Amino acid sequence: MKKLFTLFAFFPAMLWAQTFSNTNWTQIPNTNTDIFIPIQVSGLPTSINTSYGLGVVCLKITHQFSADLQVRLQSPDGKQVVLVDTKGGNGNGYPNTCFMENATGGWIQFAAPPFNGSYFPQESVNIFNDNSDPNGQWNLVLRDVFTPADTGSFHYVNITFMMNPPADPTQSNSLCSTGNPAGCQCPDGVSTDCDLLPDMTASAMCIANDYQEFTGNITLSNATPNVGWGPLEIHGSNSCFCDSVPVPCSTTTCPDGSYPKEMLSQRIYHRDGNSMTFFDRPAGTMTYHPSHGHVHVDNWADFSLRRATADPDARNWPKIGQGNKQSFCLVNLGDCDSDFGYCVDSSGAPLSKANIANSDFGSVTGCSRDQGIYVGNLDIYSSGLNGMGIILPAITCNGNYYIVSITDPENNMLETNDNNNWVTVPVTLSLQSAGSFPDPGYTYTVSNTTVDFMSSALGADSLMWRWGDGSAVEVTSNASIVHDFPGIGTYIVTLYAYNQCGPTVTIDTVTIQSTVGITSPESVVSLKAFPNPSKGVFNVAYSLVNPGKVEVELLDALGRNISTLTNSQQLAGKYQIEVDPKNYQLHSGIYFVKVVSGSKSQVIRMVIM
Repeated sequence: MKKLFTLFAFFPAMLWAQTFSNTNWTQIPNTNTDIFIPIQVSGLPTSINTSYGLGVVCLKITHQFSADLQVRLQSPDGKQVVLVDTKGGNGNGYPNTCFMENATGGWIQFAAPPFNGSYFPQESVNIFNDNSDPNGQWNLVLRDVFTPADTGSFHYVNITFMMNPPADPTQSNSLCSTGNPAGCQCPDGVSTDCDLLPDMTASAMCIANDYQEFTGNITLSNATPNVGWGPLEIHGSNSCFCDSVPVPCSTTTCPDGSYPKEMLSQRIYHRDGNSMTFFDRPAGTMTYHPSHGHVHVDNWADFSLRRATADPDARNWPKIGQGNKQSFCLVNLGDCDSDFGYCVDSSGAPLSKANIANSDFGSVTGCSRDQGIYVGNLDIYSSGLNGMGIILPAITCNGNYYIVSITDPENNMLETNDNNNWVTVPVTLSLQSAGSFPDPGYTYTVSNTTVDFMSSALGADSLMWRWGDGSAVEVTSNASIVHDFPGIGTYIVTLYAYNQCGPTVTIDTVTIQSTVGITSPESVVSLKAFPNPSKGVFNVAYSLVNPGKVEVELLDALGRNISTLTNSQQLAGKYQIEVDPKNYQLHSGIYFVKVVSGSKSQVIRMVIM
């Protein structure tokens, strides 16, 4: 009896805090795959809960770009909790980081790196304290989601079980909602009195992944993500019209055979501390379609085929063909996680739901008179649906164009940013019957002030050169031409290539500088690949300000050499290399081109679809 009493008395003390660790240094591969850091746990009770359970997770990870990392914890029964997802920016974000529900550093997704101290994880560690058995193998799950240029390593992880693990913070991990205003973040991240507006965008990746060319038309997919702070929510107003004549909303067909339109309103939510209110505002019209059996919002998306000009705003480019589907249901058909890459920030970087403060805020979605798209969600219409296409004129030439998609082109909806709701996707037509535009582009080499130009405009009947130095325009049918510039400087040279389809315009700069005193050929500038992404051939273009030896390598996603594209002494000038994935047996994925000149190098990413 005495022995049993001793064990009974010792057991509660032993359970006060138990820490289990893995300190085996491990390289984190940049292959977008999970690696599992095992943590062996034994000797604990067979059930953990709010009386005794997991309380703290601490770790150290070094990485050149911590925002590439996903960090999760997995229990022996397979449950996973996201500790942090792609946070930390371009530095070592986790020098000594602890995740706990009574942290002093606030929510990890809202904190500034480096994360040195304690933070609330993106998902609660109390998810594990559900009366499950903690004994067995836990795993810290790490994934580097992007770029072979950055590397990292795991150093240690500690998980601590304790009596009365801290409860979730007041707002817990509850989603932002009308019932939980305190869980909603204002756009500035600080104030608690704000309108929670949507931010509707368009997805270039969606179009690039799913478009098909046919003679006379193009079919395409279209997605409109909401990356803002509040839902896009609309409601019918019960005010209907045939043309401008009011009619009962029970009217099925107008006198001219069209369908009545109903005025709709957009609901805007407003957080005021711990209270949530809303107001409604006019926001366009919706139309009932009997053949579909539901309501469509009018003029929700516009897509067209256009030829590029020098105007940076593609919405002003001339249209070649126009989409004919102008009405959509506003409905959650995907989200920023399951359709990763469809949601992007203002710089084009992909967003997951963890990157969007009020993800899943919303209460209305569908195809009724009440519709909406939640925060961090998107609607998507595939290329096979009726009307998801661009009709091309009978006389359409083959060549390079852009599909331009504009969400809410009439700006009927109130949102945080009206300038990020359009995207351009480069496409090359090859199935049309009216011939082909000349290819764009030119290359050149510089020797003192004399420049040898070579046009890339195959199929051109005539070429017109504007030199940008005040000299006369030159028209020729020869691909090569030599021009003497007046002296050192930078000149804007424009090439117009003409044939029966019209002109192809190429605008580029030519830099002429003194070679006196040059000791190093470290002069690679303007490295780019186009089209990018591409389903076929890439063109890699780069310029040399100074003459020198240049090496160009094609690399795989791990930075390994696939082929050396050139390794030679080159004059100053602009060069272009064609990269056909078929020649190198390249499959869909990410590849890199590295250009080395002297002791410096540049790398550009290419995406093969």
